[in-house]
Amino acid sequence: MPEGEESIANFVQRGEIRVGGLRMCLFEITGGFFSIRESLERTIGPAASTILYQAGVRSGKRFVMSASKIGMIRTSKQGLSDCIDVFSQAGFGNFSIVDFDWEIPQMVIECCNPTAFEAYAYQENKSSPIVPICDYTRGVLAGFVQQLINREDILCVETACKATGSTRCIFRIGLHDVMMRMAIIARSKI
Repeated sequence: MPEGEESIANFVQRGEIRVGGLRMCLFEITGGFFSIRESLERTIGPAASTILYQAGVRSGKRFVMSASKIGMIRTSKQGLSDCIDVFSQAGFGNFSIVDFDWEIPQMVIECCNPTAFEAYAYQENKSSPIVPICDYTRGVLAGFVQQLINREDILCVETACKATGSTRCIFRIGLHDVMMRMAIIARSKI
């Protein structure tokens, strides 16, 4: 985050918190978010993952647009680090970039201790999915990159998830076709 920025969250007035210029709210994960996901899955089945992913993409892109306007993040290679830092500080998990090639583009982002909020919700609810479930998170990460490099053909795939027993959540971001092949290979191993 650029120097001079006082805090991630700005408490504007009673009932209003802003992060990156966008109105946010504190939202309980274990009951609130988990219940929404569970309801979506019961109602529409596997399409719930797609809906949460798309919501995450829109959210990530919107955050980059707003936060860059107020100087909270840079729209450069540093921008992704800025976004990951704010996302982590906002309580979504402890994310770090472990591999980064802006030209291809290809990134690997990991999250552990505290874990990604979606994996945490599953663990706290004693639910053990067989496939990675951090769909909103991977959407946000894809949205960050899409907006930063101005490309719509970016996809994020979660290749490991703490909710399924992995030691960390691992997110791979890259061109849509490459990531789709990676997702198909990962799913065939289940």
